[in-house]
Formats: sequence, structure tokens, C-alpha cells
Amino acid sequence: MNLRPSLSVQSKLVIAFALLTCLAIALVSGIGYINARSSLRAAAERQLIGLHHTKTTLLRTMLTSVRNEILTVSATDVAANAANELLAAYRQLDKMPTTPAMQEAVRQFYATEFEPELARHTSGTPAAGSFLPTTPAGWYLHYHYIATGARPYGPRRLLASTTDTSAYAAALGRHQRLLGPTIERLGFENITLVDPLTLDVFFSYEQSTIVGTNLLNGPYASTGMAATVAALRATQDEDDYRVSDVEAYRPALGQPKGFISTPVFDGPRMVAIMVLRFPIEPISKALSNDGGWEAEGLGKTGEVYLLGPDHTMRTDSRFLLEDRAAFLETLRRSQLTTRNVEDVERLNTTIRTVPVRHEAALAALNGQTGITELDDYRGVRVLMAYGPLDLDSLRWGVIAKIDKAEALAPLNALVRRMVATGVALALLSSLLALGFASLLTRPIASLVRGARRVSEGALDVEVDVVPQDEFRELGEAFNDMVRSLRASREALNHQVRENERLLVSLLPASATAQVREGTAEAPRSFADVTVAFASLGGFDTMSPQLSEDESMSLLSEIVAAFDEAAEHHGVEKVRTIGSSYLAASGLSVDRPDHTARMVEFAREIVRIVKRFNTERRSALSIEIGINTGPVVGGLVGRRKFIYDLWGDTVKLAKNIEANGTTSILVTKAVYDRVRDLVAFGPMRKIELRAVGTIELYPVAEEVP
Repeated sequence: MNLRPSLSVQSKLVIAFALLTCLAIALVSGIGYINARSSLRAAAERQLIGLHHTKTTLLRTMLTSVRNEILTVSATDVAANAANELLAAYRQLDKMPTTPAMQEAVRQFYATEFEPELARHTSGTPAAGSFLPTTPAGWYLHYHYIATGARPYGPRRLLASTTDTSAYAAALGRHQRLLGPTIERLGFENITLVDPLTLDVFFSYEQSTIVGTNLLNGPYASTGMAATVAALRATQDEDDYRVSDVEAYRPALGQPKGFISTPVFDGPRMVAIMVLRFPIEPISKALSNDGGWEAEGLGKTGEVYLLGPDHTMRTDSRFLLEDRAAFLETLRRSQLTTRNVEDVERLNTTIRTVPVRHEAALAALNGQTGITELDDYRGVRVLMAYGPLDLDSLRWGVIAKIDKAEALAPLNALVRRMVATGVALALLSSLLALGFASLLTRPIASLVRGARRVSEGALDVEVDVVPQDEFRELGEAFNDMVRSLRASREALNHQVRENERLLVSLLPASATAQVREGTAEAPRSFADVTVAFASLGGFDTMSPQLSEDESMSLLSEIVAAFDEAAEHHGVEKVRTIGSSYLAASGLSVDRPDHTARMVEFAREIVRIVKRFNTERRSALSIEIGINTGPVVGGLVGRRKFIYDLWGDTVKLAKNIEANGTTSILVTKAVYDRVRDLVAFGPMRKIELRAVGTIELYPVAEEVP
């Protein structure tokens, strides 16, 4: 007698169906997990690479701008005159007496005030008296401008004295008033002038202990600033310059500062070396989006920082700025030395205190760019994009990173949802199989196969259901549904093509892209675009002689000719209002010659109007105003919208008038760009509404 328990066919089908369902869920979930992980990591890496590229470009632009500004300042007569007069007055100070009491006041200042304060803000203890001046002029200046200067020492203040009655004091006051507005306008912290023969610092706009010292053998001879000055002593190029790395600048009590040095010439003679000091704060704000890391997609743990040639940071860590105590605790658990952590804690900065020596840092300082995964300076696993930033002989590394755990955090939520969904589906499939296994096996399999093909996008599916019951009706309904979906897809595709064609015909390419991306309501800024506003005159005098259809046909013919000319010259029509035509170049496509293209387009539509007048014996005129600069563009309206541009650049172009005569008038910005390519008539000063008097340049008429 066989007593072994036996399972019914239905039970076996239920168990088999449940096992297969669980296996399918596990397989799909596993593949989905792998794909999701790969996609999520790829997205995070793309974001880091893009952010790294953006920040590197931004910093290069900032530093290049600083370089250009110092070259501009050093080339002015103001700088040359200041250098000549101040240096002459400084050399006379060697003959000025300094009493023992005056020298003792200087020693007391350094011993009781400067050196203790410097020790609090920098690593190491300076040797007593190591910052004392070494020349009579240095003692004189340190007494009158440092030891008896304003208190407390440290905050930025103008170098001034209430006791100095020498010619130097008069020259100092005069040239500070001349140089001051330039320093404030350009955002520099200080201008220092150095004697190119002796390397004596004979002028500092800001109160600083460096004035009156020697950069060849004085207390600051070992600084990066002194090295850049020494490198320029023999230069004969007035556009030469040197950039020094950010350093703990002791005259500013160890604050991180960078310098750019350039010579000052008076004719063929070098009269001084000018050193401009720029702070690290603007660079830090640019890298951190002024503390808005999350707004740039860096979440809670992402940051971008600079790395110096000595493999230490040149900007403060985000974690120090946001939570100092937690950051210090993290550093104590990392591989940094106790000395490193103590320096960060005491100085409250990661600049030149936190070493970064992983392979990405080495690669960046070797000029390589890439993306990798490694442990950062905190000992935390991160995804990191890296690359160099070069300016002159200075190279920094730019590092963009985010904690791997945060970058892949959405994956954990996905896993939880997949597990919950899998369990629910397994239970549901078991219950369904228990009740309908014997009924649904064959017909449902056919329908499932058809449904899967439909879900994959195949709409040519036809299922064949044999039983003469409700399943046949279900199969036929399924087939009808597939045919309906196929027809709907074809209709939808046709409508999409029609909509796309309409968008392309009505809107510029940039606006069409906004509509596709679902950002149609967000205006976009364009940094450099050339716009032309053409106003057709004389059309109103013709309209009474024509019917409405003839007037519309006439205007359409002219606008169509303008559109063809715009397409030929790579110009985009923005919109038309009555007999006015607004066009832009450099809007959707970044064209380096967009200004020249716009001028040629304007000349073409003038030819069109003249040709139209000849053919129709009409007296139409065309006034065209052209301007270039930043604009804002966007869609106006929601259901029924038009694309428009606005901003001062567009406003000025629209307001340009020529008293109803055919002409092309351009602003000075346009003239400066194309004057070597286009012939212009004499400059006109014209009073424009809501603008005032401006300079306009007429494009010269072509010889018939």
C-alpha cells in the first residue's frame, strides 16, 4: 500500500507557477538592480564631469580676467607716475633720522602685538625680531606707518600716518587717492610697488608690514610673492607677468592670498614691479556656488575644491564650513596625522593644512583629466572627477566629488520597492494559480505572449484562441485592442510630426528645444547675441489702394523674402509684428561671426526692398537697427504663445530710427566687431527715446 502523500495536478501547477513567478521576479529584479546601479553611477559621473568642466572654465576665466586687469592697470600713466614719484620720495627716507626711541617702538610693536598675533593664526612660532626692518627707510616707515598706525593691527585699512611730514607722506596721499578707485573697482585687496633694482617695497596701498622691507634678503624673501617679483627683474616686456600660488601671507596674519606681478614701464625704462593681491574668497565662492552645493546637484556630501602643487588644499572643505565639530571628528578617524588635524583645528582652515595624495590628485597635478572612485582625504569612499587648471607657470588641481553612498542612495530605495513588489506579486500569482490554474493554462499563455510583445512595442500581434468559450471572445477583444493601439500609434506619430513641423516653422531652434524639454515657461539668458529690428516704411500708404487680401499677400511676399535671406545667412527670425521684423544671430547656434552675419543679412533685406520697389514701382523704405549683447528669450503666453526677446540690447535696437529713410544703423558694439569687414559712413550721435544720446554708425550704401 502506497502511503506517500500525493499532490494533485492542480497543486503541482500552483507550486510550479509560484516557483516560476518567483524566479522571474528575482531575475528581472536582479537585472533591474544591475542596470539601475550602472545607470545611476553613470549619471553621477556625468554630472561630476560636467561640473568639473564648468568650474575649471569659470576659474580660468576669473584668473585670466585678474591677469588682464593688472596688465591694464600697470600700463597706465597713473601707475608710472606713482612709481616714479613714490620711489624718489622713498629713496630720500634713507637720510631721515630714526631715534632709538622710534626703533624701540617698532620692536615693541612686533614683540607684543604682531608676532604673538601671527603665531595664533599660523603654524610654527616666528623667531623674535625676524620681521624687523633692515634699512633706515624701513625703520622710518615702520615707525610712522606701522608702530604708530591705527589699532588693532590686521583688518584692512589704508596705509596712512599722522606723524610723517616727509615728501613721501605727500606723495603717498596723492597717489593713494588716484589708485584707490581703481583698486576698489577691480576688486583687488592691495597694490604693492617694488623697486626693480633693489627689490625694496616702497609702496603698499594697504597698511602692511611688508612696506619698507626687501624681497631679496628681508623677512618676506622666501614667499611666493617675492619669487614672482624676482623673476621679473630682468624682463623687457611690459606685458610680462607672474602668478604665485596661494600662500599663508604673513603680513595679513597668515590669511591665504594669491598674487599676480607685472612690471611698470615709463617709456623704455622699468620703474617698478607692481604686485596685486587677490583674495581666495571669490574663488571659494565660485567653487561652492556661494555655499549652494545642493543647488548644483552635489547633495549633502559633494564639493569642488582646489589642490595646490604641494598636494594640499587651496580652498576650505565644505564639511569644515558646515559642521566643524563633525568634520574634525571625521579627520581624527582618517589616515591624516595628528599634526594635520591639530593644524586644521587651531587655524580653522583646510587651506595648506590638509594633504591630498591619492592617485586622482597626482594625475590632476600631472595634467591628466578623468573620473574615478577612491577614498578621499576624510577616508570616505567617493566618486571623483579631476583635472588640471593652468595659468602661466602655476598649476592647480580641480577636484569635484560626492560620497559614493549618497550618489547611489536611490538604489537602496529601489531595492526595497523591488522586494516588496516581488513578494506581493508572488503571493498574488499563487492565489490566482490556485483558483484558475486548470482553466487558464493554455489560453492565458497565448494571451500573455501577445501582451508581452505588445509591452515591448510590437503592435502586429494576433493571438489565436481555440476554445469555443469566453476565452475566444477575450482573444478577439485582445486582437481588436492591438489593432486599435496600432491605429492610435500611427495617428499619434502623425500628429507628433505635424506638431514638430509647426514648432520648427514658428519658433527659433532654442525655443523649440525648450518646448520639447518641457521648460517653455522658463526664460533663458543668452550672453552674446546680435539682434536686428527692421521697420518697413511706406507700406501703410500702399494699403488703401489694395484690398485686404492683396495687402496681406504683399506683406507675406516681403516677409517670405526676408525669411529666405535669414535662412541663407544663418540668422533666425524671432517674430514679425505688422510691418516690423525682429531677427537674431547667435541665439540657437553659437556662431563666432554672428555679428557679421547679421550685418550681411541687413544688407540683403535692403536689397530685397529696393528690388521690390523696382519691380512694383513702389516707394517702400526699410529702417534697420542692429545691436549686440546679452538678451533674455522665452515664450510669452501659455496656450497661445509667441517667442520674444527682451533686454537692453533688444530695446536699443528697436528704438533706432532714421526718419523714415532706408538705412542700416549699428551701435558702437557692432561697429567695433565688424568695422574691418564692412564699410561705414560717418558716426552719428542720435537722441533715442528712453535711451538718450548714443553713437550710431550707418552701413555704407552699396554701389549699384
